[in-house]
Amino acid sequence: MKKLLLYSFMVLTVISGCRKSDNAILPPLTSVPEPLLKKDASTDLTITAQTPELFKATFSIGVLFPGVETPTKMDVVIRRIGMNATLQRVDTLIKTFKADVTTYPSTFNVTGPELQTLFGRDILLGDKFDIGADVTVASGKKYFAFPSIGVAYGTGVASSAGASTMIRYEAICKFIPEDFAGNFKVIGSDEWADFGVGTVVPITVVNDHQLSFISPLNGKPIIVDVNVLTNETSIAKQSYGAYDSPWAYGDISVATITSLNNFVAPCDLILSLQINYTVSAGGFGDFTLAFQKIP
Repeated sequence: MKKLLLYSFMVLTVISGCRKSDNAILPPLTSVPEPLLKKDASTDLTITAQTPELFKATFSIGVLFPGVETPTKMDVVIRRIGMNATLQRVDTLIKTFKADVTTYPSTFNVTGPELQTLFGRDILLGDKFDIGADVTVASGKKYFAFPSIGVAYGTGVASSAGASTMIRYEAICKFIPEDFAGNFKVIGSDEWADFGVGTVVPITVVNDHQLSFISPLNGKPIIVDVNVLTNETSIAKQSYGAYDSPWAYGDISVATITSLNNFVAPCDLILSLQINYTVSAGGFGDFTLAFQKIP
C-alpha cells in the first residue's frame, strides 16, 4: 500500500508540474489484447533433425485476459530462423500460417512437411520456428508478433505474469535408440587400448534409454545409460572382467566420471565415454572410449 500511495503521489506531482501546452506531446495510451500461445505437451515439443518429416505438433492461441478486450482478429505467423551446416544464422523469414483467426482459444496442428512447404526448403539442424500472432484491434491498427523495429506489443509484455506471446519449435539432434543398433568402429585414441582404433564393435539397444557393448574380458554387456533430454551418457559401476596372468589385479570395474566426453551425437552417430577403471586395491585413472557407427 505504501508503494501504491508513493506512486500515486509521484504521478500527481509530475502532472501538476506540466503546462497545458505540454499535453500535446504526450503519446496516447493504447490497450492491446495480449495473445497467449501454448504448446500441447502430448505432441512433439521439438523437431527431430534426422526425421523432420515426422514432426507433428499441436498448439493453441488465445487471449491472456479474456473478456477484457477481444481483438478484431489474429493472424498466426511463423518466423523461421534458418541455420547453415556450421549452425550459423543465414536468414530470417516470416510467413503467415493461419489468417483471420477470430475464435479464442483456437487449436492448430503443424507438421514438418507443412513447414518445409511454407518456407520452400528442407528443415535443417538448428532451424528455429517461432510461432506468434499479429493482432488487429477495432481501430484497424495491427500489432506485429515479430516487428522489424521495437518489441512486440510493448516493452515488458512478454515477461508479464502468465504471458506466453510466442512458442518455439527447434530442429535438434534427438537420440533415437534404433539408430544406435549395429556395428560401430572405435575412433579417437582408444586410451585404455583394449579395442584398438578402427576395431569393429557391435552395439545393442537395451531399451529406449540404454545401449550396451560387450566387455572384451568377460564377454558380458557393459550397460550405457543415455539421458534422452541432454544426450549425456553414463555407466554405473559394473564388472569388466580380469586380465590373464601376470597382470594379476583381479576383477576390474568400470564406471564413467563426470566429463564432457560422455555423450551421444545422434546426427553423427557417435557414442563417447570417459571411463574410470578400478580394482579393489585402487584405480588406474579415467580414459576416453568412443565409437562411431559404420555406414
